[in-house]
Amino acid sequence: MRTYRTTVDGAAVFHEFFRIWLLPVQLRHGARLIGRWETEDGRVVAVWEYDDRAAYDRIQAAVARDPDARRAQEHRRSLPVMFTEQEETFMRSTL
Repeated sequence: MRTYRTTVDGAAVFHEFFRIWLLPVQLRHGARLIGRWETEDGRVVAVWEYDDRAAYDRIQAAVARDPDARRAQEHRRSLPVMFTEQEETFMRSTL
């Protein structure tokens, strides 16, 4: 689960940047997005599913090597600040 604290002016930009630039790369390498929500207090919460931590590590490494991910980060530098905090929490199913 990733949680971001968005800026007042950055939330809409963040959503668009994610949909257009980040999500396709993640999906191409096997990440599975369960859902992405915006809270009333300006946080964005994204829940991703991976088979295990090793699969997460493999997928993240593949994403980092992807030229489209590099282009996305270059594009990001031209955007306003979209969030001020990011937190990542790993969870295991109890079912």
